[in-house]
Amino acid sequence: MTLIDQYLRMADLANQPERKAKTYTTKSNQQRTVTAKAATRGITGFSAKHIYHLINQNQFPAPVKIGRASLWRLSEINSWVESHTQPADDHATANTQERV
Repeated sequence: MTLIDQYLRMADLANQPERKAKTYTTKSNQQRTVTAKAATRGITGFSAKHIYHLINQNQFPAPVKIGRASLWRLSEINSWVESHTQPADDHATANTQERV
């Protein structure tokens, strides 16, 4: 049995800013509307720019290129998040040691 890995896009990883609705007229006098989009928080909590900075510093998993799309393996992202997450017990111990 072969397990198929799942993939994520940058929109899943990075924070996305709010986009307000906008209406404009094209050169051929057609009315176009860009719909509003609420702000979203990605898995990492970082911006896309910061994620690419971390990739260049070899501190974040590089994407897999499929055609023009950049995709990240969910398993690699989960491993990265786990390696950069400090357990709650360790955090409490670190704060107690700093006070002493």
